[in-house]
Amino acid sequence: MKLMIGFVAGVAVGGYLASQMSEDQRSQVAARTSGAMRQAGDRVKESGVGQAVADNASKVTTAASDRVTGVVDSAGDSVADAVGPDGTATGGTTTVNAGGVAATN
Repeated sequence: MKLMIGFVAGVAVGGYLASQMSEDQRSQVAARTSGAMRQAGDRVKESGVGQAVADNASKVTTAASDRVTGVVDSAGDSVADAVGPDGTATGGTTTVNAGGVAATN
């Protein structure tokens, strides 16, 4: 809650100050802040933290992609097995659990 009050107060003060500035002053502030943000971003990219985040994001993306592919393949196989050659449903009910394992009842 304290963080939210501080954030709202900062936005209100920033909005008031920006409305009182001339166009030239606003462009100067924008140029300074964009340069500072660019430098901060470069520092994070060069740090070990940035590399660790990139590596872990890649691992998570690969694992999630493999998981989804496995579930979709299993579900497709289950549906194909449940539908007979003439397009009608065969006996039993096929379900796929959260682990991607199909079971026919």
